Amino acid sequence: MTCAADWLFHHARFSPNRPALVDLASDRHFSYVELNERATRAALYFRARGVEEGDRVAVLCHNDSDVFEIQFACQKLGAVFLPLNWRLAVPELEFICNDATPKLMAYGIEFEREAHEVAKLSKIRHLASLANGAESDYEVGLRAVTASAWQSLAPRMPDLDDVWTIMYTSGTTGRPKGAMITYKMAFFNAVHCMVETQVSSTSRNLTFLPTFHTGGLNVYANPVFHAGGCNYVLRTFDPAEFLRLLSDKEIGLTHALGVP
Repeated sequence: MTCAADWLFHHARFSPNRPALVDLASDRHFSYVELNERATRAALYFRARGVEEGDRVAVLCHNDSDVFEIQFACQKLGAVFLPLNWRLAVPELEFICNDATPKLMAYGIEFEREAHEVAKLSKIRHLASLANGAESDYEVGLRAVTASAWQSLAPRMPDLDDVWTIMYTSGTTGRPKGAMITYKMAFFNAVHCMVETQVSSTSRNLTFLPTFHTGGLNVYANPVFHAGGCNYVLRTFDPAEFLRLLSDKEIGLTHALGVP
């Protein structure tokens, strides 16, 4: 059995102060040691709400640094990350959640009505609000995790063939289908990006594609995390801000993927 590495834990150990993640909407900046700690606290917060190995954790949210924390929290728990397309209507989200049966849904406060409707229709046990760094269920829950509890989370090394993420297709030829993304797929995608596009520890990637889509997560955000670089997260696409960021020499972006 070959185990998947905990990327955040690795970089927190060997390059703790290296910049890892910047949320441009809230101006939050996290080093690798800070991001690893927040993901660990998120894992404990979810565990306290009954999320166990193999359970799904759904996220209905615009682009946000919290989305990436939750993704890595799922790895630390052995849970499965389930990003939801916020462009879908409630009946479409209901179908996905009835199919995937998440135990918890984290939602951006802009989707509070939809999240509560879907949770009721799909019998999701727990909800957690996200507010882009402001006071929310998620932030309060992270603060409530004590240092002793944080240290009690044993390092988990999932098998490379375990499922890390379930991402639903658009369903253009029928109902959406859950595409299962394993740790092995994430790892080799990162390796291919390092070979083809020179992703490295010095990379600075701008994430503006939706993080419910594989482009937002895997080209190039997750490969940059794997390499130890830094991701800048743009909450929604704004052409003027996009162009300003591309020309900002202080940030020094090296990677970005968009759709013409």
